[in-house]
Amino acid sequence: MGLARQNAHRQSLLALVLLSVSGACFAAPSATDIFRLVNERLAFMKDVAMYKAKNGEPVEDKVREGVVFEKAKQKALKAGLDPASTEAFFRAQIAAAKAIQYRYLADWSFLPEPPDSPPRDLIGEVRPELLRLGGEIIEALQRYLANGGRFTPGQLAEFLAAVKIANLNDQEKGKLFQSITEIKLSAP
Repeated sequence: MGLARQNAHRQSLLALVLLSVSGACFAAPSATDIFRLVNERLAFMKDVAMYKAKNGEPVEDKVREGVVFEKAKQKALKAGLDPASTEAFFRAQIAAAKAIQYRYLADWSFLPEPPDSPPRDLIGEVRPELLRLGGEIIEALQRYLANGGRFTPGQLAEFLAAVKIANLNDQEKGKLFQSITEIKLSAP
């Protein structure tokens, strides 16, 4: 009797643990979670700027931008997000990313050469992370919106607090926030 009771207790505890873990994995993200992912993605722009400065590459790369937009639209469509509104959001992210990079380059223009730290590998390290984060943002947006979440103007202060990137001003952050408020689920 004691052993059977212990086994039943263990099974109950295991079931509770599995339910809590699976609930955490599938719970809809909060708006703040999404804002933090945007911040994390933009935080790579210093690395991108340093790589481009050290390798003599321009900030603007229309071919690469086209790849990013196309992948974002494909992922959005697959995730159940409206591709056009998602692309507009990624266009806003790219505009913010370029602003950050240009400001770093301007800061470094007063130095004999860019900072001494070696740049992270843009192709092998940074871009894969940017693509991963872009995918996570799309998935989080879909789960947030599908679970009834909405972005409202009242969340701008929360967005500004979460997106703490050097070389990006509040007006640029506001444009990025506006684009996120326009993302919608795809029509059924």
